[in-house]
Amino acid sequence: MTQPDWCPEPDTPQGKDPANVQSTVKLSYLCERGWQPLLITGFLRDFLTRQWVDATNILTPELKKYLWSPQNNTGIVIESVYRYQPTLVSKRPAIMIKRNAITNVPLGIRGTIHNGGNNIQTEKGAFTQHATQWAGSHTVFCIHGTSAAAELLATEVKCQVLEYSPIIRTDLKLHMFNVTQVDTVHELEESTENYVVPITVGWVYEHTWQLKLESLPLKTISLTNLLGGTDLGTRYQGS
Repeated sequence: MTQPDWCPEPDTPQGKDPANVQSTVKLSYLCERGWQPLLITGFLRDFLTRQWVDATNILTPELKKYLWSPQNNTGIVIESVYRYQPTLVSKRPAIMIKRNAITNVPLGIRGTIHNGGNNIQTEKGAFTQHATQWAGSHTVFCIHGTSAAAELLATEVKCQVLEYSPIIRTDLKLHMFNVTQVDTVHELEESTENYVVPITVGWVYEHTWQLKLESLPLKTISLTNLLGGTDLGTRYQGS
């Protein structure tokens, strides 16, 4: 992965951004290792908390009072679905994020990038290049006390992700990042007082790597030497 401009210098301590939000994504690890589903979970949480920390980012008037903060008295809960707390969510709106299955889509020929049929040779030896795309999605659950309020919350979140998706895709070097589906509203199974609208956010990122060869592959094999001078044109007679 080509390192983006926002990659920090090595050993740079991670601090809060101008919105006073502490990121859950360690940028140095992302820049060194590339994207992983867990990092996209963290990115979605970071992105949404930054949207909901300031009322000027919220277009729906009825939702402007639900501002996010890192304290327990936050106006809106934004977390991974595995940190779901019914007692906390029942008192306020919530945005819960869940990673779905991912699919391996090899690039090149069976995942190998060929260079005119030849291996890449450098001063360190011979390498083969490999690449694949991981295609997956996250579901963002928009939870509120009534069906209408859940619809309003889902519309706000959908627009936030959708309208920033071209910038996110370009700056984060993703092949795809967009809202792919907004489901219908329904009652939350864990609660009789809340409703939920699931939003699916699809994404694709590329994973590339190299394998170092111990030696260059053989171009030709001399069968004469292997067979001790046997004439391959002589028919086998058997006995």
